[in-house]
Amino acid sequence: MKNGMEPMSKIARNMKKKYPVERSFVVPACVIVAVATQVPFILTIIFSALQWNIVRPDQGITISGLSNFIYYLGNPEFYMICLQTIVMIGAALLSCLVFGYLIALMLDCDIPGKTISRTLILSPFFIMTTTTGVLWKTVILNTNFGWVGMIADWMGIKAVDFVSYYARPLVVFLFVWQWMPFFVLVLLGGLQGIPGEVLERASLDGCSWFEMVFKIKLPMIFNHMQVALMLGLIFLVKEFGLILTTTGGGPGQKSYTLTYYIYKTLFSGSNVGRAAALSVITVVVTLTVINLIFRAIKKRRAAYE
Repeated sequence: MKNGMEPMSKIARNMKKKYPVERSFVVPACVIVAVATQVPFILTIIFSALQWNIVRPDQGITISGLSNFIYYLGNPEFYMICLQTIVMIGAALLSCLVFGYLIALMLDCDIPGKTISRTLILSPFFIMTTTTGVLWKTVILNTNFGWVGMIADWMGIKAVDFVSYYARPLVVFLFVWQWMPFFVLVLLGGLQGIPGEVLERASLDGCSWFEMVFKIKLPMIFNHMQVALMLGLIFLVKEFGLILTTTGGGPGQKSYTLTYYIYKTLFSGSNVGRAAALSVITVVVTLTVINLIFRAIKKRRAAYE
């Protein structure tokens, strides 16, 4: 080689001989991750093939095969709750994405009190979901001694019981209130990572505010949107505390989600097999939706590129 330089492949081989890569170092981490994530899911799959009622030990535990899955596939109640879950979580995700992006745009600007605004907007994300549910139900929405009741008495009108009459919109609103700060955090990080040279050139080219926000900044943070949507979907699908402490799934089953349905099947119906089967179905549906979101964002990003 010219100038006494060795080929890169030869240098790499020499580096590998000098500093051998010990793959065995990764084994403990892989084992811990497998035990913590895959073993519980494998046990759930095994339980889904059992007929096991925990309040009837006299019936014993028997293998039922796919009967638990067949039960749900032929149950109209399951399809109703599944559709309800998709609508509620879809509305919450869309609201979190839209309002999260708009708030991230605001916090990305140099405005007075930006630090305090960030702290106040991100604070709901760090509150426990059960605490959030109790706070909203008892302190704010209670028609007797809550803020809603006090304001209604002051205005001389009848207080509206949002928990009883608007359970679904209330759950969606609480989902957005709890998890929108996470979207703001992720999208704000994406906006602050945009090179300043790109924005300066766009400004010199005469781009309007709308073009700058939706045709330049938005496509450049598609990766961050993808992360926010996927993680947000996972967070919302497994959300349980907010529903339990506010509406309790009611009235009737109007604010049920698949996760709350699993809880009622296990602790009210005492049926381990059906609860496990419903858990497996929930995981499959969630992974399918995540895959669809990933493909849609990838296709959209390719169109912009």
